[in-house]
Amino acid sequence: MRYRIRKVFGCLGSAEGRPLPRFRRVIRRPLSAIFRPLMSPTPFTVWLEDALSGWILPVAALAALALVGGLYLGGFVGEEAVATLTVVVVGIGAALYLGRAALDASRDRLGRGLALAGALVTAVAVLLPGLRTVRPGEPLFAGDLGQIDDRIPVPAGVDGAVRLLVSGKLADRGEPSVSFTISGTREPVEGRLERTFSTARVGRSGRARVAHDHTADYYPAALPPGAQALRLERVQGDLGSRLRVEVFREPIPLAGGPWILAAVALVLACAAEARLGMKNDVSVWTGMALAFGLLVTYNATPAAAVGPAVGGVILGAITGSIIGWLGSILARKLVSPPQRRPARPNGAAAA
Repeated sequence: MRYRIRKVFGCLGSAEGRPLPRFRRVIRRPLSAIFRPLMSPTPFTVWLEDALSGWILPVAALAALALVGGLYLGGFVGEEAVATLTVVVVGIGAALYLGRAALDASRDRLGRGLALAGALVTAVAVLLPGLRTVRPGEPLFAGDLGQIDDRIPVPAGVDGAVRLLVSGKLADRGEPSVSFTISGTREPVEGRLERTFSTARVGRSGRARVAHDHTADYYPAALPPGAQALRLERVQGDLGSRLRVEVFREPIPLAGGPWILAAVALVLACAAEARLGMKNDVSVWTGMALAFGLLVTYNATPAAAVGPAVGGVILGAITGSIIGWLGSILARKLVSPPQRRPARPNGAAAA
């Protein structure tokens, strides 16, 4: 036993300071030969790739959404729970569908790397801003504004890119909209609460006018270092309550951060598809998921999350599929597939 240990670990060096010949042979082997057993497909990876490519993934996603939708219609869960599950299902489902190409060890290595990177970026682009929109958590600070010159103190050390969630109520009678301006940020934040009307059918031939109040929204802003307070600088219209202002950190602290992250994810997905020769297989689904994430990020609020989430699924399927399809066409012209190795002659193979 002792001789076997010395034989294996003696390659670190001999008494004369010279490495053993066995160590040279091991080091000179290419890394692909060393890690090929780890990269070969296993029964689990084969089953997982078949499951992600077949009917299991879409059926499971639809079943989960149908279950939570039924609980929501029955009044057992709220809007945040339904919207949260919808975002999670879309984000993780798209990432798994794109990342399944990385499970096949026989495919091109660069294409597999692009697919894995695209899956990770897609998951972040959908989940991070989407979940922080429908379920933002505890605010950095909050307060109420009702009259001009009302102020909300800014805690010490709070600065940088933030989102202001402003909500309120409209008066039952009066103007159908209220506009306001909040200062104290680098650029004043201007917003609006408004009421729109639509016509709904009542009975067989009757119609009724239905009011829809849009009374909450996110507003991007930036707090300068040393900011003292948020101030209500202007309000025009009839408020039915004071304005509630909650300040949260920006999920992606860059100007147009969700758009940039979505663009990077789409480029990676299209490049992976072109490299792996998967025509319109992943770019369309990735574009649909990214469009859904953007629609939820810029339209949903914790109090009104189900409508934007359902609308994001429908509109995202339409616009995202078109964008993904166009991106795949462009990627196939710019990204060349891997070159196939020429077949060996029979004589060389026999030798």
